[in-house]
Amino acid sequence: MGGGSSAPKEIRAVFIGMPGAGAKALAGRAATGEFPATEAESSASLEWQQVRRTFEELDLHLLGLGSQTGLWREHLPSCQVLVFVVDGSKDIDATKVSSTFQAAFKDHGLPEGTPVVVLLNKMDLVEASIGEERKAIMAASMAAAGAMTQCKICSVSAKTGDDVDEAVRVICGNTLTF
Repeated sequence: MGGGSSAPKEIRAVFIGMPGAGAKALAGRAATGEFPATEAESSASLEWQQVRRTFEELDLHLLGLGSQTGLWREHLPSCQVLVFVVDGSKDIDATKVSSTFQAAFKDHGLPEGTPVVVLLNKMDLVEASIGEERKAIMAASMAAAGAMTQCKICSVSAKTGDDVDEAVRVICGNTLTF
């Protein structure tokens, strides 16, 4: 191997999703380890936040745009991992989810081949069997949307922190099939 130290690898992950799904809250929790308690804390996710991941030997840059599609065109072209958030505590409108997801690829410049991590948020509010059904619906929606080759679906809760650390590992490339 080479003798000099090199800069750590960087990954730019953008959190987008359905209205009210909690994409900005999840970006904030992933960056700080805490649930954003105020609107100001949640809005902080609209700025790039850097997290040093020593295990993965990389710097993770997180941006929570949520459903603010007006900001997508500016940031999605530089995205290296797309994090798409859906409220898992409610029935999933597969058609609406699919069309919103397709818009990220077709209308907002997300690079072809960008890995996608789908987060079903608020899963602490539903029974496990319902959560599994909703994961299956999401898998079908993502397959119908096309335009991607790599996708992982995770169940999380921004409020309680359940499985957010595992989702961050997936965003960093661990357990994600490339």
